[in-house]
Amino acid sequence: MNDRDIAEMIEGRYKKANRLFLSLGDLYKTVMGLIAYHIPYPSFLSALLHKMRGVRIKNIWSVFIAYHVVIDSVHPEMVEIEEGAWLTREVKVLAHFNPTPLQREIFGGKKIERVKIGRGAFIGVGAIILPGVAIGEGALVGPGSVVTKDVADYMWVAGNPAKQIKSLKDMKANASDAEDLEGRHGRK
Repeated sequence: MNDRDIAEMIEGRYKKANRLFLSLGDLYKTVMGLIAYHIPYPSFLSALLHKMRGVRIKNIWSVFIAYHVVIDSVHPEMVEIEEGAWLTREVKVLAHFNPTPLQREIFGGKKIERVKIGRGAFIGVGAIILPGVAIGEGALVGPGSVVTKDVADYMWVAGNPAKQIKSLKDMKANASDAEDLEGRHGRK
């Protein structure tokens, strides 16, 4: 194969991969997601809109979803958010990965995996939750973290990729632990 044949093959795959097939259901999910993304207050309204688009939310009254939160735009039904969970600003929750035509030779086709955010979990500003991840009950995901693996119950994780920092259950309510928690995030 010469360079021209390869270029034509890539262009053909690109055009085929980017055809627009949109059902009314897909359009509904997209529009509701955009509206939910821009609602600053009250948080239950954002939770309600996400639930209407298919996100499995146990109780919209006990969940906090800040504005500018993206919950998978294509497969919101693959995301579950339990009671008392908090998703702060700019959080992204992804339930699918759709590789480019060239990447499909390496990764295979589209991957769709469930994401679960446990009861009372806190997802910090700008965190990204990748497909197939389960965030445990009471877990704390630090700001800007990229969560690639499951997070245990009551575990504090942070970083890119997110790594375990400390078990929240093991933290004692003394001044040194409080300073440690505040010091890592620049608050004093």
